[in-house]
Amino acid sequence: MEVFVASVILPRSREASFDYLRRPANFLKMLPADAAGSLDVKLPTIMEVSSRLEFNVKAWGMSIEIVHEVTDVSVPDRIAVKQTKGPFKAWIQEQTFSDAPNGQTLLTNTIRFLPPGGMMGFVVTKKVIHSNLEQWINHGQDLLKKAMEEDNGVSETPE
Repeated sequence: MEVFVASVILPRSREASFDYLRRPANFLKMLPADAAGSLDVKLPTIMEVSSRLEFNVKAWGMSIEIVHEVTDVSVPDRIAVKQTKGPFKAWIQEQTFSDAPNGQTLLTNTIRFLPPGGMMGFVVTKKVIHSNLEQWINHGQDLLKKAMEEDNGVSETPE
């Protein structure tokens, strides 16, 4: 299985960062505007074990349906999801939260995947996926930090 890992320091405490990202609407703030425009989503208000995140994405010239299921929510340390429907042979994403200096949080995204098979696999190779993840995650982390700073440290508390 291929592995991609990226980390960022967030400008909030671990608990506040976890609460912020436990809300999928806030996670979507990591997407560039052009990507958000090609995305149709059905999301829970708060991620809990067994929650489903449903996406219809236009990518690689195709419309792709992707369903992720939340497999673990360990407050305030970890959120994990796996693809239950979609183009990848396997996709598991884990966000871990740990304390960083000055009351901030180290967020580490670990994505384990197997590229698609069939005809799509000839175009969407592990090299292409790694390249896209690097661009998306690095840019997304910058957008996330900015969104968290602009929200003035306020996040709703999960119900």
